[in-house]
Amino acid sequence: MSILKSYRVLGIKGNEDLEYIKRIYKKFAHKYHPDKTRDDQMSLKMFIDAKQAYETILKHRLQQK
Repeated sequence: MSILKSYRVLGIKGNEDLEYIKRIYKKFAHKYHPDKTRDDQMSLKMFIDAKQAYETILKHRLQQK
């Protein structure tokens, strides 16, 4: 997933600090977690996309340091 798409998935601009991004990711993960949204394929996709986006952003930020 590209870094720009990752920001779009989480609904952020990209200039936020990592703590804020982590909070946003946790909100997505809690809201769309498969245990909470049983058999809802759209929620599962949102959960997976949010996880991939968060991991992409973390990887990108750590490479910048």
